[in-house]
Amino acid sequence: MGQKSWPEERAEIAIWLSGFLGTYKKWVDKILDNDNHEVTKNKIIDLLTDWIAKLEEEKLKIMRMTDTPKIEDNDI
Repeated sequence: MGQKSWPEERAEIAIWLSGFLGTYKKWVDKILDNDNHEVTKNKIIDLLTDWIAKLEEEKLKIMRMTDTPKIEDNDI
């Protein structure tokens, strides 16, 4: 299978980020912003550390991607 085009890669990044951010927004809304749940500073710090690590992984994937469209031999 060939390398994906930049528009395809960008669409996948958008889907991943939307899902990532949506998941953590739900956590904040349901758990952190709710007095019925016991949340410590250490739990928040641990979760932030995990989220940052996942974002760093995604950042590295994005940095390895090409951002210019591939030129096919037929297009020359």
